[in-house]
Parts: sequence; C-alpha cells; structure tokens
Amino acid sequence: MSDDITPFRIDVPACDLADLRERLRRTRWPEAETVDDWSQGIPLDYTRRLCEHWLERYDWRASEARLNRFPQFQVSLNNLDIHFVHVRSPHPGALPLVMTHGWPGSIVEFQKVIEPLTDPVAFGGDAADAFHVVCPSLPGYGFSGKPRRAGWGSGTTADAWDQLMTRLGYPRYAAQGGDWGAQVTTALAMRHPEHLAGIHLNMVIAFPDPSDELTEREQAAMASVSYYDRWDSGYSKEQSTRPQTVGYGLVDSPAGLCAWIVEKFWAWTDCDGDPANVLTFDEMLDT
Repeated sequence: MSDDITPFRIDVPACDLADLRERLRRTRWPEAETVDDWSQGIPLDYTRRLCEHWLERYDWRASEARLNRFPQFQVSLNNLDIHFVHVRSPHPGALPLVMTHGWPGSIVEFQKVIEPLTDPVAFGGDAADAFHVVCPSLPGYGFSGKPRRAGWGSGTTADAWDQLMTRLGYPRYAAQGGDWGAQVTTALAMRHPEHLAGIHLNMVIAFPDPSDELTEREQAAMASVSYYDRWDSGYSKEQSTRPQTVGYGLVDSPAGLCAWIVEKFWAWTDCDGDPANVLTFDEMLDT
C-alpha cells in the first residue's frame, strides 16, 4: 500500500449532531400539498414523521459504528482528499473490485454486500468468487474532499480511481457501479481497459438507433424516458445548472435535504407508493 494512504475513522463531532437536532426543532414547514399522493413531491405529513424520527429516535453513533467496522482510509488523488473503504479478502486469488455509489447515495449502499463479497464462504458461497473490495466516496460526497474548481466529472473520477487501485497494489481489477457510479465505471472501461478484468453496471443507458423498429418492451422503455424528462428530471436540471443556488437550502435545512433525497427513494424504488416498504426510516437517513 502506498505510503501516502492514511487510516481514517468516522467520528462526527458532538457539536455537529447538536446543531442538527436544533435545526430540526426549528424547521419552518410549508403548507401541505394540494393532492393526496406524491405527485407534487414528498407529502408534508410523511416528511414531518421522518424528521421527527430523525430528531427523537435515529442513532447516528450506531450507524457510525456499523461503518467503522470496515477499514477506511484517505488518500490525495489529483490534489483532492478521497475517502474509501478497503476490505481485503481472506481468500488467495481474490479479484480486486472497486465499487462506486451514485446520487443520492454513499458508501452506506454497500454495507450489506462487502462481507459476502470478501468472504463468500462465510455466507455459503465459494472462495473462487471472493473479492478484495474498495469503495471510494465520490468527490464532494460523504467524507471525501470537495473540489474547489470546476472540472471533476465521471472521466476525471475514473482516472483517480485507476490511480487509487494502482496505489493499493491492484494492477488488474474489476469495477461496479450504479447511477453516477455506472458512469464512472463505464469511463474506467473506456479510459483504462488494460487494467479492467470486467465491469458490472446496474444502470445502463443506451438509446436505440432512430431507424430501428422497436419491440413493445423497448417502446415502453422509451416512454419511461419521456416521462422522466417531463416529470422526474427537475432535480437534475437544478443541480447540474444552478448547484450553488439550491445548495443554500440543502445545507441550511436538514428537513429540506431530507425531503429532497427521500422523494427519490419513492420515485426510484419498487416501493408500492411508500419508501418505507423497502427501506426503514433509519436506512433512509443513513444514506
């Protein structure tokens, strides 16, 4: 392992947690939506219940301890401090694997799969399927540094990840990702194919040739893309074109940040109308 890689442990200051609770207590709530569903955004009653749970029952220290059971490190890549989890498999011949999260997300997404991937035998699997797992936090996410100038994109991040895997002593590795992680993983395969044993994506974006005759299933997929453009992409347009403007509310108001993110759990999971059908309140807040 490279000498400039230093151990890291999550330890959020108590004063930050106290500030969070005070901001939650002082939330100024908007009027309720004029519909009886989520079509205008996350309902007021749902948001209030979630934030009340955050204030009264959510235990960050327990979540912190669960994350800290994994070895974590920090390294400077392209003059930016990057935080990452690195768990080596006990099995000889394990394949190195870099996993990249998306938005809204973090390394929390991988908590339940790191141990089965690194030690499949302990979960009824085969040692031949073992991986050395590396989970970096994207620039500006979690405990990684925030870029001070424009220019960091999926390609830049892919270059940084390739540097990271090389410094960890992995000249050949596999990569996995979803959402932004899928774009970073795709960029890795395009920019550093000589180092990639293979990639796995759980969000693949590929449009058909306009002259192709589409099947019914493909037509339905294209209709969903049109629906996304009309009804689901507002957050993306705001974040990609005016990130500074939206940032004031998201940083200052934990209730606002919570609503901004949890609405996507409703839209992007098979939750049958309620994110709590697939995620607990604690899991939503962990993310």
